[in-house]
Amino acid sequence: MKPIAGTNKISLITEPLALKLGNPDPSFSKRLTAAIKDVNSKQNIADDSIEKVIQGEMGIHEGMLDIGKADTSLRLLVQVRGKVMEAYKTIINMQI
Repeated sequence: MKPIAGTNKISLITEPLALKLGNPDPSFSKRLTAAIKDVNSKQNIADDSIEKVIQGEMGIHEGMLDIGKADTSLRLLVQVRGKVMEAYKTIINMQI
């Protein structure tokens, strides 16, 4: 029995485990940069999948899965950005 392909855990950080263990507390900017690169790569994969579906090289269901992954990762990044901006505004408005 073969496992279902493409059921990997979705993560905004795509660095290998060895790097995570070597750098247990990466800075927020590094995590954000990694998340943006991950979202960008998923968007590029979705664009390529659309072209492959149009050319008949890929099934429509596979293309839709890639588009769904890209959409979900972008929505998550937008939510994180919103929370960061909200926290920034709260800190700026604090009185000393």
